[in-house]
Amino acid sequence: MGISDIIQPGALGRDGDDAMPWQPVSELTPDVPESDSEAEGKGPDENWRFWQEQITTALMHERRWRKEALHAESLYFGPDEDSGTGESSGAPKENRITDETGLIHSNIEVLKPLVFSETPTPIVQRRWRGDGRADETDLMAAEAGQRIATWMLSTTDFNGAMERARDDWLIAGRGAARVLYRAEFGQEQAANPLTGEPIVEDVKLNEEVLIRGNEWRRLVLAPAAGWDQMPWIAFEVPMTRAKIEKRFPEHKDRFAYVNKGMRGRARAFGDEDREDRALSSQIDRTGEPVISPFDTATVWEVWNRETRAVIWVSPDCKDVVLDKQDDPLGLEYFFPMPKPLLATTRGDSMNPRPDIAYYAERAKEIDLATRKMHELLKVLAVAGLFPGAMADQVKALMEGKNQLIPVQSWISLMEKGGSSNIIQWLPLEAIITCLNALQMMREAAKQAMFEASGVSDIMRAQGDPNETATAQQIKGRYAGLRLAAKQRQMAVFARDSLRIMVEIALELFDAARLFDLVGLNIPATEAERQMKLAEIEAGKQQFAQAVAQYQALQQAVQVMQQQGQPVPQLPPPPQEPKFDRVPETSWELVHARLRRDMSRKITIQIETDSTVLADEQADKEARIEFLGAFSTFVQQLAPLMASGQFDMKTVKELLLFGVRAFPKSRTLEGMISQMPDEPQGEPKEDTQVIVAKIRAETDKLVAEMEMADKEKDRQHDMRMKGADLLAKAADTAAKPASPQPAGRA
Repeated sequence: MGISDIIQPGALGRDGDDAMPWQPVSELTPDVPESDSEAEGKGPDENWRFWQEQITTALMHERRWRKEALHAESLYFGPDEDSGTGESSGAPKENRITDETGLIHSNIEVLKPLVFSETPTPIVQRRWRGDGRADETDLMAAEAGQRIATWMLSTTDFNGAMERARDDWLIAGRGAARVLYRAEFGQEQAANPLTGEPIVEDVKLNEEVLIRGNEWRRLVLAPAAGWDQMPWIAFEVPMTRAKIEKRFPEHKDRFAYVNKGMRGRARAFGDEDREDRALSSQIDRTGEPVISPFDTATVWEVWNRETRAVIWVSPDCKDVVLDKQDDPLGLEYFFPMPKPLLATTRGDSMNPRPDIAYYAERAKEIDLATRKMHELLKVLAVAGLFPGAMADQVKALMEGKNQLIPVQSWISLMEKGGSSNIIQWLPLEAIITCLNALQMMREAAKQAMFEASGVSDIMRAQGDPNETATAQQIKGRYAGLRLAAKQRQMAVFARDSLRIMVEIALELFDAARLFDLVGLNIPATEAERQMKLAEIEAGKQQFAQAVAQYQALQQAVQVMQQQGQPVPQLPPPPQEPKFDRVPETSWELVHARLRRDMSRKITIQIETDSTVLADEQADKEARIEFLGAFSTFVQQLAPLMASGQFDMKTVKELLLFGVRAFPKSRTLEGMISQMPDEPQGEPKEDTQVIVAKIRAETDKLVAEMEMADKEKDRQHDMRMKGADLLAKAADTAAKPASPQPAGRA
């Protein structure tokens, strides 16, 4: 029968019951959902099953790295077992620190402060600063961002989070830190704006942004080739019954608390418990013991970037999604953490390999050589064999005293070769040769380990006194190149973490709270700024009206004088009021600019050196350098501007070009930007200077007239003219100088 033949019903069996009806292949293949939205459309049980499979797959994908990380952590920390309630002398024996652990530990401890040891210095500035346009909103936005970033660093445990991520990175191969937002709400009495009746309103009492180092075991990444392709990440959160009842009260009766706590145990959790749980058949959780006296349940907090939603599921609460929230933080890149710090990775995976794995074998060789040396040192001793008849004499010789020992058979002793042949000493040459060889092997293994880890003699404050300065410089330069890459990674990680913190504050903090926090000397709202401008304009109009009224009064007095009528005394002329400068922006505009253009027009940078060095001296040097450069620059520009070679606008742009290279000069940059592009008229000359000039001119004229030796009348007339000039000078000095036109150069 060919393949194309059709089997008729009834051809198989008695009634054709054994024949299966034809079905399309697509109907036989199960329709497995490939996204959260597809799974959600099939019901909560299918949605729960979808995320369980996703997390299980990710844990299986990370299994190799997790075992290597656990081993690397054990090599760094050493054995971790509870020795029980016995004597304290038993603890070192059970948790013995070997040379392998000691060398790896010291290696990591050398790298830690070289990678991160100080609070970073943030630099918030405009991305495009050379556009030739003075935008006060941009300047204030950068200044506000700087103050918010500095406030975040000073009010949160930023250093603690960075150090936790740094340690996990250097030891386990992956370090991460997570940013959290917390708000405290309450109720306050208020009045209904329409009816005036008292009502109770929910208000935000307090809010804060926190950052915490995330334990490497409790973070799971979806299988992806890079951070930009990461579809989701998940945080494992062990929760006790009390926390479950508070967070998920509608599902509290469905939970099973399978992670046993420490209550009732005779010993604390140790390496055996971690190994047992790591090798457990349950792959829907990390298996890390929970350091808690109470039993806990595992809850996964999944951040799904594809749908910009956060999902809470638990393997201990079957067939139900505990909660789901749409984009709770409103971040541009959604995830509440930057790209993790990763050790060596392949191009197609984010699973790292701990750096310790690359030199752990060398450390094991060193430990093996050390243990062999210890065994040989136990054998190494001054020992030998001698005749039993001379036991007393040999013992007396070995006492180390200055004494003479009589010998009965002297002639026999001399025939046997004297005292040098009485004792057959244990041969030590082979043992000493072996010890020397082990010592050389140990030093060679140490050098290989330091080369593999990148920790040079210079970093360990060690060196060969016979080495030349050039050789030490080459070592330091090579080590600096390898270390610079890690320092840049750490600085980028700190920068991205700080960016997320600032972005959360801008998105979720109340505008009034942020305004009080930054303390900028600008109006809070645009309406308030316009009101101040209106007040200034009204003041100017009142002054203009007062001047017009005073001029009309002067004209009336002149008419009365011409008519011979008594003239009343004029009041003092009105004085022009002085108004404070109103900024060209408000916090309302600055806040909107920050929220809209934070990533496009405002940048946050972290100086690499600031994460590893104390920045106090560097800050002083930067300010001194700026003041010196700025002073020299101004001195060179002043003659060019006075001679007319450069106009005011060109000088202003040159000053801004020089100032913008110094991040510490943002305030001065704003002041220079507010300078006019054209001179505002020549300055008024001092009254005493005017009088002095007139008197000098008068004295010169009088001297010339006296030297002419003309007739007395003419001399008298000329002296009278000089007196008139003096009187006019005094009158001129007493009168205020007339203002120059606004547009006159």
